[in-house]
Amino acid sequence: MSGSKFCSLMTRQTGEPLAGTAPFAKHFVFITWPKKYWQYEALDSKGGFPEGLKEWMKAQSEITGKVSIRLVSHKELSNESADIYIYPEKIHYSNILPEEISGVLMSHFLNECNSENTAKNIEKDHILVCTHGRHDKCCAKFGQELADNLRNHLKDQQDNIEVFDSSHLGGHRFAPTMIDFPSGRAYGQLTTEEIPDYFESRKQGMVYAQAYRGSVFLPELVQVAEAYVQRFRSSKQWNCQVKISNLEKLNDENFRCVASFNSPENGFASQTEIPDEVAFTFKLKGYEGPAGCNGLNQPKLRKCWELETPLPVNIM
Repeated sequence: MSGSKFCSLMTRQTGEPLAGTAPFAKHFVFITWPKKYWQYEALDSKGGFPEGLKEWMKAQSEITGKVSIRLVSHKELSNESADIYIYPEKIHYSNILPEEISGVLMSHFLNECNSENTAKNIEKDHILVCTHGRHDKCCAKFGQELADNLRNHLKDQQDNIEVFDSSHLGGHRFAPTMIDFPSGRAYGQLTTEEIPDYFESRKQGMVYAQAYRGSVFLPELVQVAEAYVQRFRSSKQWNCQVKISNLEKLNDENFRCVASFNSPENGFASQTEIPDEVAFTFKLKGYEGPAGCNGLNQPKLRKCWELETPLPVNIM
């Protein structure tokens, strides 16, 4: 491996694919908390952050499907109260006292009405960028740069989008990493130069395929397939939506699926130019790369899904 001091730069050199590396959960919970109090494990944070949320999250995941809790921050934040954002439900609880955070979450997932803390619909879109330097220095360096540049790009725009610094989102070797809500689309290795193209794709309701890791609401194989098919769609310059079906695992190292393409009536390409369905096959391949910035000299072998169907070189 190279002499780089950052795992994300080394990972780019290995060619490890982004597709299918997004974190997965049925419920994502984001709690505002000043970043100066974050620890290596976000839920062990200081400054009066409630204890026991990690254990509650694991127990609740057994009941409702996986729950993932992350912390988010911005410069003006204090630890006197917190806001809670829950996706995909798009629910927001505001001005929650630290000692009430656990109770609000318990009541929410029990579908109990709490008159003191009324749930509201989330009105803004959220882009969460991992800047969790205590977890990995790549997130501090590349994540903070991306978060700041995203905010700068948006400051003169009319878009109803808020950018948060986030605790660890998974895959710091792909830093900068981010998740765009409410869509749940996760991205990695997005550069400052790509920001305008990213927002243009977002405005059109399309995935920005070049940096796409997958949807956080899709389980592993469906996530892998959808991410690769989005790259295929992008390479064809098709302005259409993608749906994965007929997914079949052939053995431990191969699976296949069918992708449907739904073209809008007013799209640039006519429906006749876009096939209704295309079959894709995938295989596992090993990639050796760093475990993280704390393990640059301890390479780790990862099995990653790769597209097997012959496709144009420029989508890989």
